[in-house]
Amino acid sequence: MRTKYSILTVLAAILASGSFAQQLPQFSQYMQNMYVLNPAASCLESDIDINLGYRQQWAGFDGAPQTYYLSGSVNLGKQPEQSGASYSIPISHRSLLQTREEIRKAKHVVGGLVAVDEYGLFKRTSVMASYSYHHPISDKYWISVGTSMGWYGLNFGADNVILENPTDNTYGDFIANGNRSNLFDINAGLFIYSDRLFLGYSVYQIAQNEINLGNESSPVNLSQAKLNIHHFATLGYSIPVADKVDITPSVMVKLLGPAPVSYDLNLRAEFNRKFWLGVSYRNEDAISGLAGLRVNDWLRFGYAYDFITSDINNLSSGSHELVLGIQLDRKNER
Repeated sequence: MRTKYSILTVLAAILASGSFAQQLPQFSQYMQNMYVLNPAASCLESDIDINLGYRQQWAGFDGAPQTYYLSGSVNLGKQPEQSGASYSIPISHRSLLQTREEIRKAKHVVGGLVAVDEYGLFKRTSVMASYSYHHPISDKYWISVGTSMGWYGLNFGADNVILENPTDNTYGDFIANGNRSNLFDINAGLFIYSDRLFLGYSVYQIAQNEINLGNESSPVNLSQAKLNIHHFATLGYSIPVADKVDITPSVMVKLLGPAPVSYDLNLRAEFNRKFWLGVSYRNEDAISGLAGLRVNDWLRFGYAYDFITSDINNLSSGSHELVLGIQLDRKNER
């Protein structure tokens, strides 16, 4: 069954991908996988970190954004041979810091992310590869720098359009000049962390490549539209409040071009390293409930539900996000 769009809806969808709109997926469960916001935030807790994610934004709203992704990162360094030593900060095993003598060595981490982001008539496919370098800067703190680069493919779904006016010349001219665009881009990030603190900054879509849909003579012209630079800043600190209970307040600030500053205020409680509950507020957009479960030492699952607070709350039943994480450690190499 094909979705019906009037020409005005088509134009609105086209403009939504242009110079003044958010062009990257939005996440509520990013604390489970900081790598989706910062290429330097890779392999923070394990040698191998794999995450599968799905987000349905504005459920019940026709053409609402949907995002699927698979990310993974691998630490290329070797664990120290000394018995009982640890080569990195075990954020998920904080007690080890008090029971083992640490040997802290620099880490080289490679990773990648494949994502599909669908919104309205558009589909964006991303394939990115990353490298990050992690260096100890004190007894408890690390600093990492990272970059990712790769390909974006933007596709306009012309096959899903039925025009109210089948002979609309504006739409016909736009489609005739191309409904696909291939772009190369680069991202970069900085991350400072310990077993309790994280502080990060990243910048995405540095190349600001042209989208190149349509052409200069087309009445609907995106040939000069560009990818916007997106800035992300994150800060959080885990506070022990009781035996086996930690509270983590955090904030994420997002800035893109002339759009208003967006921020998330988060509060998460983790119980005995088995499960966590949390709440998040995104200004002028949503209030989110967060929950997660560590099934065992290597498998964890997270879910977020966003209650929409913006003007479209009467048209949507909310947003849903699922993340499945796999964390593995290699044995000592001798």
